[in-house]
Amino acid sequence: MESAMKSLEEKMKNLTTFSKPEDNDADFTDEERKTITELKQLYLETLKLDVTMQRDIYKMEKSYEDRHNTIYEKRKKILDEFRKQNHGDSNENVKNFWLNVLKVACKELINKNDEEILAFLSDVRSHLYVDDIVKFDIDFHFDKNEYFSNKVLKKTYFFNCLPDPKDPLLFDGAEIFKCEGCTIDWKTPKSRVKNSEPSFFDFFSPPTLPEDTDDDHYIDIHTILNNDFEMGFYLKERVIPKAVIFFTGEIVDCQSTSESDEDSDTDEEEASCNATGQ
Repeated sequence: MESAMKSLEEKMKNLTTFSKPEDNDADFTDEERKTITELKQLYLETLKLDVTMQRDIYKMEKSYEDRHNTIYEKRKKILDEFRKQNHGDSNENVKNFWLNVLKVACKELINKNDEEILAFLSDVRSHLYVDDIVKFDIDFHFDKNEYFSNKVLKKTYFFNCLPDPKDPLLFDGAEIFKCEGCTIDWKTPKSRVKNSEPSFFDFFSPPTLPEDTDDDHYIDIHTILNNDFEMGFYLKERVIPKAVIFFTGEIVDCQSTSESDEDSDTDEEEASCNATGQ
């Protein structure tokens, strides 16, 4: 990332802000264009500062990861101990802690068959990487089960943290630009019967975005991936750290995967989030 930053800075230094034809260029006098160019150069300096600041924020977040994981290990130990002490008990609430958390956090993704499998979910963690590429993993840890042999199902999200050197003025901060799932080693074909019903386990097989923007499927896949990116960030930033209050229902679920939400619903949702301090 350091080398990429240096390369970007060099390109920004040599950038001519009015190198691209502007539709409204004729509206300005020569003196005005000169002033606007100077202002845009200052904006480029702001962008460089923002990129450096974001990189430092990721590094700071990474420095706290071990301490967060120490707390999450304690959480896992409490849940594991509860399951051992209540083995065979008819009360399935805390025993199925993560299943119930996900049913609140992303209920639209989970069907009845998924629930049987997610009953074996024992932990969910995120891991941030800040070296050459900024990315994070969401790891779903499973107890031994009859459905698949994987101990962990992983989803990885990759960040683009740098402006496009060809058009840096449009940079609007770091954003997720791709994700990778994993292969689920189903024990029998009957363990996974693909049908039209949405499944939580589709989450681990994201579609590939066509390179050609004129492809008939480009828009649909682009929308699916944007929703996927939002879900990954949502799991990392809200669901994993706040799991217990998702479980108890004390948190308002601010993640919506429905494309039919009206603006008024969004406003009400944001107001609810603010009211609960989330």
